[in-house]
Amino acid sequence: MPEMEIHLFGQVGYLTTDPRNLESMLSTRFEDWGLGARRAGLFPMLGEGIFTQDGRPWKHSRELLRRQFVRINFKDLSTFDRHVDDLVASISSSDGIVDLQPAFFRFTLATTAALLFGESTSHSGDDDRESFGTSFDYASAISAIRLRLADLEWLYKPKAFRQACDTVKKYAGHFVTEALESRGSDVASPRTESQALILDLYAELRDPDLVRDQLVHVLIAGRDTTACLMSWTL
Repeated sequence: MPEMEIHLFGQVGYLTTDPRNLESMLSTRFEDWGLGARRAGLFPMLGEGIFTQDGRPWKHSRELLRRQFVRINFKDLSTFDRHVDDLVASISSSDGIVDLQPAFFRFTLATTAALLFGESTSHSGDDDRESFGTSFDYASAISAIRLRLADLEWLYKPKAFRQACDTVKKYAGHFVTEALESRGSDVASPRTESQALILDLYAELRDPDLVRDQLVHVLIAGRDTTACLMSWTL
């Protein structure tokens, strides 16, 4: 049974933390549940991926990404060194009360991008890349509002949101294009090693746009969950 019932704009929603309900939704009766309006609310930013799919496509994305996370688990932890230094420097240089949330979000976005792309969002020269962090934050915030609107998500899709989504996709797409263009190179280098994840996704999906979308899904998962964990830890 639901633990809380919500009525909003003529729609009825339910909230629950009952382990029996969660087990039903995530395991024993998984096929009986769907995303509902969540897909439409998130799709402009995320595209096709584990947060916008149901049923068999969701299972395929989960298995596809699970294999890639095994690869990431064995990466050299020195990837984090520069970003940890940047985080500590930003905190230590602040006076008075420090708002850790934006610092943690910058840190987790930079580290997740470095693991996925081999390049940090905080050390880029291109205008699109420099604006990526701001666009990512804005698109995420608007997507959260659209989720709450449920079936009325179409009422809130401002021009700035569409532009931010385009910037996010352009940034991720840049690395997909770069990795695909590198396939003909026989020269082993740290740069081509970092593209292995992208090439593996492409070998499975055979569509650059789908690969791009999967990367954006991992970016938002790596940024938000890790930043929240760091906040709760402190």
